[in-house]
Amino acid sequence: MATDLHENRTAYLLLLPSVLVFALLVVFPLVSTIWGAFNGTDAVGRFTGFAGLANFQELISDQYMPGIVRQTLVFVFGTVALTVLLSVPLALILNQKFPGVVLAKALILLPWAAPLAIMAMTWRWIFHDQLGALNYLLHLFNVTDVNILWLGNAKLAFGAVMFVEVWSSIPFMTITFLAGLQSIPPHIYDAAKMDGANAWFELWDMTIPQMKRVFTIVGLLSVIWAFRSFTVIWTITQGNPFYRTDISVTYLYKLAFKNLTFGEGFALAFATFVLLAIFSVIYTRVLRSEEG
Repeated sequence: MATDLHENRTAYLLLLPSVLVFALLVVFPLVSTIWGAFNGTDAVGRFTGFAGLANFQELISDQYMPGIVRQTLVFVFGTVALTVLLSVPLALILNQKFPGVVLAKALILLPWAAPLAIMAMTWRWIFHDQLGALNYLLHLFNVTDVNILWLGNAKLAFGAVMFVEVWSSIPFMTITFLAGLQSIPPHIYDAAKMDGANAWFELWDMTIPQMKRVFTIVGLLSVIWAFRSFTVIWTITQGNPFYRTDISVTYLYKLAFKNLTFGEGFALAFATFVLLAIFSVIYTRVLRSEEG
């Protein structure tokens, strides 16, 4: 061990800053969150002593939690499913050779290149009931003659934030799927065409199986990112009206920094982390068993 340390001293020294940054930005907050979930806190977030499961009991008795859990699951899995359904056809189209394909690839990246907060603020103005472009277009084409309260109605507001989440996620997922498609050896398609295979056969029996690993990675990352989708919801609705567009990440922010119940916020953050860890393990194992 000492010999290895001496021989690779330069490599370890070069790795040391990255390890320290990782410990500071990842390990320390994670340990603090876990510790805070089982401790009491005062109004400024200082730990006051071990509280056991008291924070979790308060969280379970919270009248809004059933709705928050339901909205989180619908938001996460709904947006990921919609994004996949829209991104796969786009990737298949962009994988073809046609005039303007380079420009199309550049345009598909624009929503992803824009800062998320600015993009969400723009959509908030678009959905504005008095000044928004969406109501203006609906009036212009005689679809309706009343101003629709897009962000004042619970169902419409929840649909609006889901739409914006999908819209902002499509570029990354499309480009990732496109990279996966372009990594498939073209000779397998040539052989299939010689055997008389049609386009549907190529898609379902050749392309999809070859893309399984890409689907695994993109699906897992998308679910994790959707759970963390704070910026879109907070910028557009801040969880309103009446917590009906909140998900776990925005609600724990309210618990901690608006209600000053930091212990419940820590508990919800820890519960979300455990849920994501369990989902990740099960998801990857199921897909690995299918590959085997």
